[in-house]
Amino acid sequence: MKHTSKADFTYLAEAFKTPDRRYAIYPIIHGRIATDPRCDHYEKCGFAGIVGNVDYTTASPTDPKRRGFPNDEEAWQRTAEGFREFAGRGMHTWIYDEKGYPSGTAGGYVTERYPQYIAKGLYCYDYWRVIKGPCVYRADVPSEQLWKALLIPTEGGDPIDVTEYLNENNVLYVDVPEGSYHLFMMCKRRLFDGTHATESYSEPRNYISLSDADATRAFIEVTHERYRALLGDEFGKSILATFTDEPSLISWNIRTAVFPILPFHEKYPEEFKARYGYELHLACVAVALRMGNEQTKRRCDFWEYIADTVAKGYFGVIQDWCHENGLKSSGHMFEEERLQAHVFCYGSFYRCMKRMDWPGIDQLETVPEYLMNEQQIPIARFIASFADLNGEHEAFTEFSDHCVRMRGAVAPIDYYYQSVNWHHAMGINNFTSYYTWNGISDEEMLGLNQYTARAGTLLRLGRRDSRVAILYPEAAMWDAYKPATTARAADLSERMVSLSRAFYKVSWEMLHRQIDFDYTDTDILTGGTIEDGKLIWRDRAYEAIVLPCTRVLEDAAAKRIVELARCGIPVLCCKELPVLSRESGESSAYAVAIAQLCEEQENVYLSETIEGFGELLDEKLPPRCRFVTMDAYSPMVLSHVRVTKANETVVFLANMAKEALSTRVSFRGSYDTVCTANCYTGDIAPMEATVSDTATSVSLTIPSGEGIFILLK
Repeated sequence: MKHTSKADFTYLAEAFKTPDRRYAIYPIIHGRIATDPRCDHYEKCGFAGIVGNVDYTTASPTDPKRRGFPNDEEAWQRTAEGFREFAGRGMHTWIYDEKGYPSGTAGGYVTERYPQYIAKGLYCYDYWRVIKGPCVYRADVPSEQLWKALLIPTEGGDPIDVTEYLNENNVLYVDVPEGSYHLFMMCKRRLFDGTHATESYSEPRNYISLSDADATRAFIEVTHERYRALLGDEFGKSILATFTDEPSLISWNIRTAVFPILPFHEKYPEEFKARYGYELHLACVAVALRMGNEQTKRRCDFWEYIADTVAKGYFGVIQDWCHENGLKSSGHMFEEERLQAHVFCYGSFYRCMKRMDWPGIDQLETVPEYLMNEQQIPIARFIASFADLNGEHEAFTEFSDHCVRMRGAVAPIDYYYQSVNWHHAMGINNFTSYYTWNGISDEEMLGLNQYTARAGTLLRLGRRDSRVAILYPEAAMWDAYKPATTARAADLSERMVSLSRAFYKVSWEMLHRQIDFDYTDTDILTGGTIEDGKLIWRDRAYEAIVLPCTRVLEDAAAKRIVELARCGIPVLCCKELPVLSRESGESSAYAVAIAQLCEEQENVYLSETIEGFGELLDEKLPPRCRFVTMDAYSPMVLSHVRVTKANETVVFLANMAKEALSTRVSFRGSYDTVCTANCYTGDIAPMEATVSDTATSVSLTIPSGEGIFILLK
């Protein structure tokens, strides 16, 4: 039956036509807030407000009266006046927490005054020759601070600790027992050469250890506490959040290196042994060399410990302070788009991101085809999952035309809109901006801000209708990654490359098919309840689970996979089934059961190749997991579906292709009212639809780079 629906979304008309300006864009301004003549300009152009910070003044080495950041009192007063100016105009602000980046040192102030907080790493030297005993062997050590010297048996087994043979001249004279060995030495060194400490756009600067809560508290004391003293009455009102910028473990090389590095802090050995019951150096050998006993378990133990110390020592300390002061903790991390970087930058990106209220990304690209890069994680969808699953439902981007400028070009206004559409379709709903606005008129800025805020209004209705969960394969990542000396610490081993490719592939195959999904961890997998053929977690009801190359899995999670499959919830595996227990490093009864279910096609399915996962998705994903279907496969169209408690559905479709798309789109279910919402004009109007007992379909033409909202009731 074909009909034209009535416009039954009148209650939305005013909020959509004149949206809350806080859903628009926040330019990032470093200093000069009080005196910036653009304050009037930002208000006139419809910006939400700003992300700002105190002026970056520098102390004079010859004039003791000239005190720089963070001790320039006049600068703090000017900054407070600036924030209050925006508040007085009804605009909102966020506080950027650093001078430059990465966040954590207050422009070097913390590490200069508290050198005990400077980050250290273990530089790992595996001597290439085989040493045969019994003999006495002499070796100079790579650094003045040898932590451990070990003899690694060439035929397998745990290493022998020979650190005690170091003499007062920093030379080893080792009594080598009978057998064949490699000499492996780990030395403590300040993290600097070739790391992010020297390679940022900011300045060469020592960095803090993110595992050290005291270092984070020192950082807060000289930054966040100063803002609180001057502006605390605006916290949670006009000032919404703090913005931390690219903190990370910097125990990896950006340039090609000589030795691989492991993160280290003086507290690690004692804490690690107390938690896991064995010496830290045994785990280090498993991580750095893939040698010793219980390698899988020890690699997982090491990175799990690192992840938990970073999540608690940096992100948790900041989040706790924000909560005590009525703010949201926010910011973005480093190398979000590379799966293996999640290991060496944080131990676990997922665990650290859980300690942010409003998680974010750094999106330097603005050209549509580059935004749709299938060779990396779709980071906007990745981060938006955290926002939805932690209950805050707010995620942000630091987006810009940086890469366009680096290519010597200027971004046209179309790119701005296309980037906004890409982010909104993925689930990002807060926009902080490093765009230059070169060649963009005031009228164009106002139009873009209104467009962004209108879309943000609709994309805060209800909840995202994600019915598929992609597991973040944490234990498999820990087991696969081996610290590398290649540029950007890239592990080019087949195992790590396959895991990364599988994670990217399953993500993009879902996006290409307009399927809403979330990234979940094992806590959600095991903590949810199984009801009526669904895995229930808070407001989510997952009807299918995807495992990307998840070779290693916790026993509790593997047990839950068996339970899910037996309850009728399909589990789609890419490249590998779970075969190893994270706890033992060996096969388990659950792994055997998963393999048997797969062999019998009892709701466990395997694509043996990464490239074949899309075909498996088409064959085995339940139709109810797809709300939007299109007449033809349209991989450059992104979909975002939201449902409200009033049984209304909001659908946003973004066409990222170079060509316009004309097609027929069907929505699962029969709807009386079908409207389109125009973010350019703020109008909501009925549209013609064909309705059956099971589906509602419309004919659409979406120009290149544009998006369209469909409202269903």
